Parts: sequence; C-alpha cells; structure tokens
Amino acid sequence: MTLRDRAMKWIARLRSAPVWLRSSLGARLWLRGCDSVGPGTRTFWRPHIENRGRMQIGARVRLNSNWAVIELVSGPGGTLDIGDGVFINYGTMVSARRSVRIGPNVMIGNYCIVADTETPGTGDLADAPSSEPRPVEIGEGAWLAARVIVLPGTRIGAGAVIAAGSVVAGDIPAGSVAGGIPARVLRSR
Repeated sequence: MTLRDRAMKWIARLRSAPVWLRSSLGARLWLRGCDSVGPGTRTFWRPHIENRGRMQIGARVRLNSNWAVIELVSGPGGTLDIGDGVFINYGTMVSARRSVRIGPNVMIGNYCIVADTETPGTGDLADAPSSEPRPVEIGEGAWLAARVIVLPGTRIGAGAVIAAGSVVAGDIPAGSVAGGIPARVLRSR
C-alpha cells in the first residue's frame, strides 16, 4: 500500500468519525430503557423504545430511524430479543406482548411489521383487547425486504429471504426464498 493510499484511508476514517461518534453515543442515550444492550450497537437518529416487559439488544446492532422512526415495544410480561449484528431499517415496528426473537445477523427492511399479536402498537392500542399472543421467531441470517408483515406464530428459518410486500404466516423453511400474500416458498437458495 502506497503512502498516498494510507493517507486517503486515514482521511476517510476522520470524515466518518462524527457519524460513528453520534450513532454510538445515541445508542447509549436512546436505548437506555432496554434491559441490556450489547457493545458496538448504534442508532441513527432516535428510535421509539417502549419497554414494559423485557428487551434485550445484542452487540453490533444497527437501528436506522433516519427517515421514519423505528418502534420497539415489549408489553407487560413480553420479551423482545434482538441478536448480534442485526440491522433494522427505518419505519419498522417490532412488537412483543409475549415473545419475539430475532436471531443474529438478520436484516429487516424499511416499513416492516413484526408482531406476536394481531393488534401491535403502543399507548391505547396496546391496551386494546386482541387475540392471544403467539411467539414469533426469525432465524439467523434471514432477510426481510421492504414492507414485509410477519404475523403472530410465524417461524422464519435461518438464511431465509422474504420478498418485498409479503405477508408471512406459519413456517418458512431455512434457506428458502418466499414471497406473496400469504407468503409461500418460491425456491431454495
């Protein structure tokens, strides 16, 4: 590596330092209502956190609320568990009245809804009567494209890809590509 290449590398690091600092400090501030937050977790702008149960966020998680707020909600007695290396994009809502588990290295696109009840939400809506909560699990390395809705009782296998605009109910096998309303397996990866 030439001297010029090394200098350019350092200049790029210095230019990105304010964003890194703001996102790292922001995570400590905005996620203070969580029960545990792993090291290296970053927030880009302010997510909405409502923790009435248990909320655990792993290491190196990135929450991007840049254009629309991310909502993370756990109801009384509910558990929201987000694994290491997860990326959640803007406008997404994750609501757990009983249990929502997002495995490590999952990517969730913008404007997705992941909930273990049929009426997810915060405030008055969270206190409204709804169906019995059914646990939701998203396996390691899965990818949910934009505007995916994950219904109560859904299990998405490790490495599965869900196409944009899909509504997922039931089980999606590991390593498959699924899409549609309701989502069905289109092919294996």
